[in-house]
Amino acid sequence: MSDVYIVYPKENLATTERLHELLSPQWEVWWDDNIVGDWRPAIEENLANTKCIVALISAFSGKATVTEELRIGQQHTSNIIALSLDGTAAPYPFGSVTSIDFRTWQGEADHPGFLQLQRKIGRVAAPRAKPDRLQVTAAGRLPIPNVFMSVSSHETQFDPADALTVLKVHNTSSILVSAYDLVKSPDRENMIKEIKTYRENGGFVLMDSGNYEATRLNDEDWKPSHFKQALAEALHDWAFIFDTKPSKDPQVAIRQVIRAVKRDSKHSTVPVIPIVHVEQNERGLAQLPEIVRGVSEQLNPPVIAIAERELGAGMATRAKTMKRIRAELNELPYYQPIHLLGTGNPWSIAVLVAAGADTFDGLEWCRFAVDPAHGRLHHFQHFDFFKNKGERTPFLDMVDADHAIKYAGRVAFYNLEYYAEFGRLMREMISTKDAELFATGTMRGIGFQELRKLFPEIFP
Repeated sequence: MSDVYIVYPKENLATTERLHELLSPQWEVWWDDNIVGDWRPAIEENLANTKCIVALISAFSGKATVTEELRIGQQHTSNIIALSLDGTAAPYPFGSVTSIDFRTWQGEADHPGFLQLQRKIGRVAAPRAKPDRLQVTAAGRLPIPNVFMSVSSHETQFDPADALTVLKVHNTSSILVSAYDLVKSPDRENMIKEIKTYRENGGFVLMDSGNYEATRLNDEDWKPSHFKQALAEALHDWAFIFDTKPSKDPQVAIRQVIRAVKRDSKHSTVPVIPIVHVEQNERGLAQLPEIVRGVSEQLNPPVIAIAERELGAGMATRAKTMKRIRAELNELPYYQPIHLLGTGNPWSIAVLVAAGADTFDGLEWCRFAVDPAHGRLHHFQHFDFFKNKGERTPFLDMVDADHAIKYAGRVAFYNLEYYAEFGRLMREMISTKDAELFATGTMRGIGFQELRKLFPEIFP
């Protein structure tokens, strides 16, 4: 018995092949490419024994070959899901079956329509395996795992506008900016100019709520109305919600996050990303996987954010909590990416990405000097100890040759080159399931045995 049977016109063969490729890791998928010999009894037998029928509906679906398969299938199951490829109505008498808008689908595993299809199939056929980890999101624009280089007015080596200039010149692929700085910075006009140019060059911008800066700067005037102003500027590709205080009741907490997303989405033309907070105690940590799963089931967001510090007191606890969250999410029929707020330390990322986190953001690139040989962070003024340890690139040769670039800029460019290579290696090694090798390669001096002793749940 198959879990899914795909009905399609031959003109939509390429779409069918891609669906089969994406669905097969989790379900037993049957289509007529499996037929050897007489096709009619094979089709009738498999339609009679499938749990769910996925029907591709297009201008070509009125053919007798399609309608006859649907007629036979309808005799055996009411679990029929129509995928509208071009807006054509389903052929009579199948217009009343549940339908998903697939008009903009180009084969992406993170497309909202495909995620909806996975959810619907999962309701009638339990997945036979956990979902595959996504390698890209945001319609292919954002490779994951990924580290966003953050910009902030609080305790960094650069003013926000200058930091944006450095990131633009370096051609850093993804950045996080603060709504607080976009509204309250005295240099906001230059910030806006730099962000617009950065995005025109293909950069991806994630905007946070500004609460981090407001809290650190003791600005009690920062309000949701200011955040709405930043959303209205439309300078971002994703935006986090204006944070909510956590409830002790998990179901109430889920509803709070959902309301916040819906509230802020009214002021944004791009995805608004939920942030889940919990009380900082054992009960809060125990509830976190349930809350994250509930938010995912209700919203299917591109990513769900959690503050790293709220995963527990130490790295061992944080990794264990992240592993429990991923285990809970793996019960879903689709893959839900997780973003960890304030995680820019290479050692932390190496462990937490192995535990199941996907995207991160941090200010380390403009606060510290990275020792590329050991992945360690040092005082910004200690850069001279490490500047010759990493592999040189033409970009760094250009930086060193340009004497107009001041010390802080030189350190930042070296850090950005480190993080760019770090991200590339992380994606390559996570995709090939070499998380343990990536971690030991990042944390020089920590061997396999010590790593397994420190994090037995993550590196068994």
